[in-house]
Amino acid sequence: MLNYDDLNDNQKRILREKLNISRIYPYYLEDHNIFLMKKEELFQYIYVCDLKKVKDAISLLNNIMETKIKENDKDKSFMQVLIENNEKVIKIDNNIYAYKE
Repeated sequence: MLNYDDLNDNQKRILREKLNISRIYPYYLEDHNIFLMKKEELFQYIYVCDLKKVKDAISLLNNIMETKIKENDKDKSFMQVLIENNEKVIKIDNNIYAYKE
């Protein structure tokens, strides 16, 4: 998990713009249940940590197999495409994302 202070100025600006706020106070992300993570950690948090049954694993695999890659996503990994297709995810850059529970 990343802290807001771990982001560079450009990444902080992008996050503020996506959240439509002008300033992030110290506990803003925590108070609003927003987590900053790198893509591998976020993928595990969203998809892998909830796998408790074989049925869940099969559902995840079906989701991966059904995912259509758009022309503008051709240089992205499946992990990036799955993460970015989630409506709770805010892309900050190619490796850092915010997730709002």
